[in-house]
Amino acid sequence: MKKFVKLFIFLLAFQMEVRVRAAGDVLLNPESCLKAKETCSIHVTGPAFHLSQGELSLHANENSTLMRLTSHQWRLVQGTLWVEKADGIDVETPYATVKAPQGQYWLLQEANKVVIRNIDADLEVTLRDGKKLEVPTGFEFWVSGINSKGQNEYGMIRPIDMKEHLPLWNSMYTGTKENFVKEVKDLKENWGDLTEKSAFIYQKTTERKLAAVAEEERKAEEKRRQDAAERQKIKNIYFQRTFER
Repeated sequence: MKKFVKLFIFLLAFQMEVRVRAAGDVLLNPESCLKAKETCSIHVTGPAFHLSQGELSLHANENSTLMRLTSHQWRLVQGTLWVEKADGIDVETPYATVKAPQGQYWLLQEANKVVIRNIDADLEVTLRDGKKLEVPTGFEFWVSGINSKGQNEYGMIRPIDMKEHLPLWNSMYTGTKENFVKEVKDLKENWGDLTEKSAFIYQKTTERKLAAVAEEERKAEEKRRQDAAERQKIKNIYFQRTFER
């Protein structure tokens, strides 16, 4: 009888898809984690994890780890997180904090970087160095650690590759096949021509960079002018003291 009970417990533990660990190494279920006052973590051991409660709807794939820091603050430690709905919730990653009052976005932890993918959200991205970036709907970019200048490294904003994104989205989608196809079509219609938008974004980015370079050159020229004026002033004072006494 005891062997049967042990076997049953082993099989039950093996088949669990989600483990939630709180302070003191106490195992909780996701609902308990949401109610807990202390920090707790959710590690996904099965195909996918889905959490929907009020204004919060999160999905994570296998081997992902999330931490609930407070009722308004989560952290992606590893894996992939699909934020379907998270009004007023900050989601931290090792390199940036993301927030959206509405809409969907994805965070993909890859080696030493995080890919931030905006589906249809009004996205606010704050890098660890304090820089804020705008990511239009239908676009993504990657961000990694701090460089020698004290700034985050990050890539160009580019259109989401749907051939890459669709299989991942489909693997975590909880609705019917018909609804999935409909949502994909709706996205393409709402996004419009991403290639044209990408060219516009690249142009604006280039213009901002050129403007920044021009401003730096203007400041350098102004400094050279001030230094020259200061040197001339010192020469005049020296001349007056030496020859006009």
